[in-house]
Amino acid sequence: MKHVILLGYIIIFSTGFGALAALLVLSMRLKQPFTKRMAVVQGLFIASLAMVAIYYYLMQVLELIGPRQATVEAVFGVISSLLTMGLYLGLWWILGIRELQKGTGNLFLYARISCLVSAALMVIGMAGSLLSASTLTTSSIWQAFVYLVVAITLSLFGLTLVKAPMKQQHSAYRLLVHGIGYCSLAYVPLSLLELLLSRSLGDTIRPLSLEYLFYLGINVVVLISSLRSLGKDPTSTSAFRPIQESTWTRFSLTPREREMATLIAQGQSNKEIASNLGISEATVRTHIYNLFQKVGAQSRIDLLNMLHD
Repeated sequence: MKHVILLGYIIIFSTGFGALAALLVLSMRLKQPFTKRMAVVQGLFIASLAMVAIYYYLMQVLELIGPRQATVEAVFGVISSLLTMGLYLGLWWILGIRELQKGTGNLFLYARISCLVSAALMVIGMAGSLLSASTLTTSSIWQAFVYLVVAITLSLFGLTLVKAPMKQQHSAYRLLVHGIGYCSLAYVPLSLLELLLSRSLGDTIRPLSLEYLFYLGINVVVLISSLRSLGKDPTSTSAFRPIQESTWTRFSLTPREREMATLIAQGQSNKEIASNLGISEATVRTHIYNLFQKVGAQSRIDLLNMLHD
């Protein structure tokens, strides 16, 4: 069984680090804030998994030294609470992206509030780890309450991503956002199944958990999205709907600047634009700089969002 547990952790960690690298590729390729913020959350998740593995290893080593176990549990309880709190704050940060808020009504707001509540519960849990005399954070009622809040948080987070309008985006980006959303929704049924199995089988597979399958699913989604982003989007010629003539006029864009905006909407890089238009990359950068100045944009995605508002 120990070999199975070790193999499970090798798979989780390898896909986790692979997904982190893939998110960095997606950040450079798609120029989306979601990918950058998700990379931070991914790093925190890898650190959390590493802490769980180290904790169980040390507890086995110190099994015969009773007095030190309480100290180890307190230290790792604090570190684990800090990392988990960072995860929920990371989810809250992701939900602050403007494009995720469109078309979701108040769902994103409820999800952000739930993330903050979950982070606050981690602070209380950390205090409980420091105060060994406290029985609040070790009671079954408290643990059930924390589970309920976490389940609500991940469900609201997943629903927000699933319901976010992505039709105008690159297919790789749609797969990434919606895929992570569906994986987050899978957390609740997986955790319930984990509870049923633990009652019948005990802790024979610890520190592995069925709940990690939702994280493994996220890693697979990220890796596939990264591979898809390396190719042209087969579903559309542009990541955005056509820009209206009134918008061109409002910003007083020249024909060349209009052409630049159209090619940017298709996801083309400066090198690809230069090749298609038969001009140098330096000239492309100059046109894009002028385009940004006229529209008042700070990035490509900001430019396209402003042209379509």
